[in-house]
Amino acid sequence: YNEKVKDLLNPDSQADLEVREDAKHGTHIQGAVELAVGSAAEIMEHMQRGSVYRTTEATNCNEVSSRSHAVLQVTVKAVQRYGEGGGSKRRLAKLSLIDLAGSERAYKTDNRGQRLVEGRNINRS
Repeated sequence: YNEKVKDLLNPDSQADLEVREDAKHGTHIQGAVELAVGSAAEIMEHMQRGSVYRTTEATNCNEVSSRSHAVLQVTVKAVQRYGEGGGSKRRLAKLSLIDLAGSERAYKTDNRGQRLVEGRNINRS
């Protein structure tokens, strides 16, 4: 939000987190909460909990306008075991879901002040 990265699953943290990329983790948010889940339903619960803290405001174009982008990364780790003493095979997959804030033309929204600053940052990112 406004060029700052925050963790929606840790809303009390005021930290401006950093986007990092390395060979071991790929693209990730350094310091963001990572949770182990056992079902798609648990993922949905965390998504709903995080979306409560997403910044939204009304504009002349949209009654509930998202003022920030949101990223959810799901990492799936699977282990296939080959019988007794037969070893195992590990697989790893990462899925990134990204919800971009809508681009709005300033002259159509009639935004002023903070909404105008948000709109500029949304359009720039």
